[in-house]
Amino acid sequence: MRTVFSCHLPFEAPAATCFIAAIALFFVAGIMPVSTHAQTPPQPNAEEENRVAPLIDARDMPAQKLFSEAVLLEQESLEKAVTKYEEVIQRFARSSSPGSRQFAARALLNKGSILGKLGNDKEAIFTFERTERNFGNEKTPAIREVLASALVSKAETFYKQGDIEKTLDTYAQLERQFDKDENDFIARLIDITKWRVTEIRVSNKMVLSP
Repeated sequence: MRTVFSCHLPFEAPAATCFIAAIALFFVAGIMPVSTHAQTPPQPNAEEENRVAPLIDARDMPAQKLFSEAVLLEQESLEKAVTKYEEVIQRFARSSSPGSRQFAARALLNKGSILGKLGNDKEAIFTFERTERNFGNEKTPAIREVLASALVSKAETFYKQGDIEKTLDTYAQLERQFDKDENDFIARLIDITKWRVTEIRVSNKMVLSP
């Protein structure tokens, strides 16, 4: 059975201004329009673009199926998709299988992104924070990647609201929390978000960090 993956922007953004914050596995995080003074953000390399999703086993098929149903529902109704993602979370967040928990974590991320699209930024931020509360102690690399990407989405939702301080604080949290992870995807994500922080500071005429 082929897994259906979902790509989300935490809010509306032109495709040309989207930086690659969560490529390859399941999702993409977006950024606000860049300033004319910004440098081009780092681009993914071929290895990152060709990454393969972690293998799941037979016991994870129910979680995979339900997650895929939620992805497909997005074409019909974002509200119905949110409900279906919550079902994935409720059923599989405490599963004994890391593969099933991975689908629950991804469901939280997708749910938060949809809430942002629907204009419910407060609930979107709460949902991204649920990812940390539910899966913050996970060691599984795929789930760690979801956690890191949830912080990116949370930061950009703050930016959408115009809260620059919380945006930068959240990006600082990302670096503190994940800088020791021996994970190429997360390391690349942190490199890209460092560019993003510089872009935000330049765009808002803030003093750049040394």
